[in-house]
Amino acid sequence: MTDGTASMSADHWEPVWQSGRRYRTIDDHEVRTLRRQAGLGAGRPALDIGCGPGELAARVHRLGYRVTAVDCAPTAVAAARRRHPELDVRELDFTTHDLTGLPDPAYALITCRLVFRWIPDKPAFLARVRALLAPGGVFWVGTSINDPSRGAPHPWELTPADAELLTADWSRVDTEDLNGYQCLALRP
Repeated sequence: MTDGTASMSADHWEPVWQSGRRYRTIDDHEVRTLRRQAGLGAGRPALDIGCGPGELAARVHRLGYRVTAVDCAPTAVAAARRRHPELDVRELDFTTHDLTGLPDPAYALITCRLVFRWIPDKPAFLARVRALLAPGGVFWVGTSINDPSRGAPHPWELTPADAELLTADWSRVDTEDLNGYQCLALRP
């Protein structure tokens, strides 16, 4: 990609997952923050975009949500299904595939952990999220955001401009910093 952003496609991510690459583990502080922002699920639907091996989706399920987890990489989907058979895990590229096959027309909670940075067309992605987010729902994003005073962004960090794009046009934005990793709860 010309802007330095990796594609969401399986062509990019499948070799990454096949190589055994793993990402920041989910800790209890992050889960407590999510619970405080999103509340208990009480059977309401949740969608985890870019689920990887399903760790966040499983935590959301334990909060009482009925979770659908999607990823474009077959190896990640297989790992999530093997580790978390209680989840509805689907191979789907959220950025390009038809979303009408998802089991719910709207979701009380949509999560996107360590994914937004890699989205090639961020405005289109956000439009798709907004179209699926139920009234009163929460869009939960876990990411690192570059602080320009610390120098150039690391490849995994959002630029300040991307962070501004992510947080624009929501009625409420709550952010919690977990030692350089930000958890954002965005509400329509």
